Amino acid sequence: MTLRPITPQPGSDRDPANFVGQVEVTTQARKRLQTGSNLLLTDPRRMGKTFWMCTFAARELSFHSYIIDYEGTHTVNDFLIKTAEALIKDCSLPTKARKVVEAIFKNSELAFSTKLLTLKSHFQQTSPHDLLKRVVTSLETDSSDAIPLVMMDEVPMAINNIAEREGPSSANEVLQTLRGLRFSASRIRWIITGSVGFHHVLRDFNITQGVLGDLEPLSLGPLLRNEAEELASCLLLGIEQPLIESVVNELIEVSGGIPFLLHAVAAKLGHQHGNVVKPSDVRECFEDLIDSPEDLNWFKHNRGRITRNYGTRARIANEILRKTLSETNMWVTTDSLVPDDKAADTLEDLINDHYLERRGLSVRWRYPAFQYIWARKMRVWDRR
Repeated sequence: MTLRPITPQPGSDRDPANFVGQVEVTTQARKRLQTGSNLLLTDPRRMGKTFWMCTFAARELSFHSYIIDYEGTHTVNDFLIKTAEALIKDCSLPTKARKVVEAIFKNSELAFSTKLLTLKSHFQQTSPHDLLKRVVTSLETDSSDAIPLVMMDEVPMAINNIAEREGPSSANEVLQTLRGLRFSASRIRWIITGSVGFHHVLRDFNITQGVLGDLEPLSLGPLLRNEAEELASCLLLGIEQPLIESVVNELIEVSGGIPFLLHAVAAKLGHQHGNVVKPSDVRECFEDLIDSPEDLNWFKHNRGRITRNYGTRARIANEILRKTLSETNMWVTTDSLVPDDKAADTLEDLINDHYLERRGLSVRWRYPAFQYIWARKMRVWDRR
């Protein structure tokens, strides 16, 4: 294996040349998509979903991939326009599909693809859900052997915003439209994901789980040991450090094999240490990351999401997370955590949100590195 330097870029790297690992998940996704399945990526924030999708789109040449980011979507019209914008900016969009988009939108010619799309006057009274169907089904006109793959990012957030702005029925109709497309546009494959769990959005707005029933769950999770070693080594080379086995091992240990944390710790090492790094330096940088008010800002975001997603159950959620803390990652029986139905529902959500994992009648934190960060940030544990 030839190692090359990778400059640490926590949470912002999108260059497929710098993507390391997730070979088994990628192989599984490829096979499932080729046999007709559609996928729902279920990982929480900072597990590398968007970077993985960018890499899959670039490397998997048996698919013609269209990545659509729905962050900032608040209306069905926004959803439609973001979809069309992503397609029209693809230089290899099939000619027939391009003509469909150009017939519906102003500024959709390739030369004007940097301008905001707007509906032509004679389509402004047409249902945006119907126009969404026309735009997406146009991808079936691709005459190449490549399978059209629609990769939708931040969909739960978009659905939540639409429900708040235009009402639950409008949001539900978007999900029903997408589900109908997955059945009717049989040549197209789908990967759908987001940083908010769909189960929160569907419950908050009384939308049935059936709108997602055809999607098969797929989880990235941390890197395998050999993959984490490769990424850790490349990142150390990227900060001009020699490859010392004990340092590589400590970097993997504190990060739990989570790429974002590997990048974050390596970046801080590069900023703080000009000399040869020791294992103790790695641990110190990790602890400093947790203590810093500027670093790991995503944790503040996650704490805010506990309050938002769990509402009146936020206190119960935090109490369950506190009771399941274990420095040795021990399993905790659920009987001690769920005195009533409300606590039981909260526990299920924490499992669905990947805070915890279940084995029979016991649970524990799913990712020990996130457990440690949570316990330190919540001032339950002190620096090791």
